[in-house]
Amino acid sequence: MKKNFTVSAELDKKFPPMIRRLLFLQPLSVEEIAVLMRMHEKPHFIDERTIFLNQGDVQKKCYIVTKGWAYRFDELSDGNRQIINYYLPGDIISPFAVVMPKANYSVASITRLEVCVFEPDYLVELFATQPKLGLLYGWMLGRDDSLVAEHVVRVGRRSAYKRTAHLLLELFYRLKIIGETEDKTFSMPISQNLLADTLGLSFVHMNRTLRKLRMDNLISITSNEMKLLDIDRLKQLAEYQICYMERIKNLSVIIQDLDIDDARSSSNVA
Repeated sequence: MKKNFTVSAELDKKFPPMIRRLLFLQPLSVEEIAVLMRMHEKPHFIDERTIFLNQGDVQKKCYIVTKGWAYRFDELSDGNRQIINYYLPGDIISPFAVVMPKANYSVASITRLEVCVFEPDYLVELFATQPKLGLLYGWMLGRDDSLVAEHVVRVGRRSAYKRTAHLLLELFYRLKIIGETEDKTFSMPISQNLLADTLGLSFVHMNRTLRKLRMDNLISITSNEMKLLDIDRLKQLAEYQICYMERIKNLSVIIQDLDIDDARSSSNVA
């Protein structure tokens, strides 16, 4: 059986955000961390406010975001756009390039972006040789897919006030997992125009909604920082649920069974 790598809070910060995200799910062995670190060997920088993947492009590379923010969007023929999701540190851009090479969306940077580039075929090798990492990777992509589903409900069925609160909570918890929050505060370099295009609101309506959240003492905005003043009230009004903890328990059971099977196989070989 592989020996788990015990990670302290201080040491955890030394790992790239994607590994920190996986360590939030499960302890990892030294070998598993080494495999993941190889995915971070080719850093690449993208200027802020740059579209670097266009809808219809062939995705030849996968990108792991290590620093900065980007967003995924669709642009309509009339010039309007719908922002579908945000890429934060630890997220993977073009995760399905190995099986779906043509992009059905565009991606643009918000800030200066640092990404690590790896070949899509590397994932095939990863899944074949590291089944536990394959499960974790699949869980992570499944969680990303559920965020898109939640966004559909957010925009389609919630009021402007509730959908804004819901999005802010989602961003907060995504950053908290990788240690990118401090108390109730996080860096949020999203302009009101981007927020409006995310939540299906006009700029004026977006501005009015943020002002109401501030007046209700629920949020505080200074420069590029967002502070959630009353997380419990925000969760209640947005009907926000942290459902991934139960899914992590289910994942742990599957991985535990996998480790037991590995131990039995090693014992039989010996």
